[in-house]
Amino acid sequence: MIPLTTPTFAADRRATVLLLPLFIVMSLVAYLGLTTVFGFPDVLRLPPLEILAAFRAEQTAIIIFYYLFAIAHLVFVAGVLALHRVLRVSDGPWLTIATAGGVLYGIAQTVGFLRWPILVPLFAEKATDPELTAGQADTLLFLLDAFHRYAGIAIGENLSFWGLAAWLLGCGATLMRAPFYMFRASWLWIFTGLMVAVYTFEQLGGLFTVLSPLLILSHGLMYGLILAIAWSLHRTADDDTKLRPVGILAIAAISLFCASIVLPGLM
Repeated sequence: MIPLTTPTFAADRRATVLLLPLFIVMSLVAYLGLTTVFGFPDVLRLPPLEILAAFRAEQTAIIIFYYLFAIAHLVFVAGVLALHRVLRVSDGPWLTIATAGGVLYGIAQTVGFLRWPILVPLFAEKATDPELTAGQADTLLFLLDAFHRYAGIAIGENLSFWGLAAWLLGCGATLMRAPFYMFRASWLWIFTGLMVAVYTFEQLGGLFTVLSPLLILSHGLMYGLILAIAWSLHRTADDDTKLRPVGILAIAAISLFCASIVLPGLM
């Protein structure tokens, strides 16, 4: 067990306090940007040719926001690794599961988002080729759909959300023994992790589509839990002047999350 007062713990605590809330802010900025310029996520339900047309209309901005989404999840991975080192004060098998799940979630989400700035521009350009034959167009749309199903649904959603569920469940179990965290709040991590795990079945369609509201609810809870643990770690600091940005990030994150709920209904 590592004492809370070591320089290593202090550095890891500062990294966790700043990186995880920063991930929330970056993700919500990207989400709101895509909602504004691309009609995200409703646009993804359109026929492939309409998706490509919408993509070409605001291609530069869309690429920037998808890159921001991808970078945000790499920031999340860095935050997960920093949190792992912080939680070694409560080391156990659940911590290993949590960290592996968190890294899996961040990497899988990054892979899923990067298909937009890397692959989709190629498809969008080919779709406007005046020499494109009907057979080539069908092949193009088939490949586009295949990439979306593999990189988007299989990796970016199903695999990543199972990783997220493991991170939340593992953190919940580990935080029960953490000296700086409220025991009862740990159960909310576990509840949120179970909610994410249940949501993964929404992709099966049919009756499982009733699970779709769990996406916003579980992410809202996850963002709240991240801000809560950041604040808990912030309060353990001997010199809190180095961690004052956590308050700014928390306010920004809460404001952006509220906007992400309200804005789509106004579009």
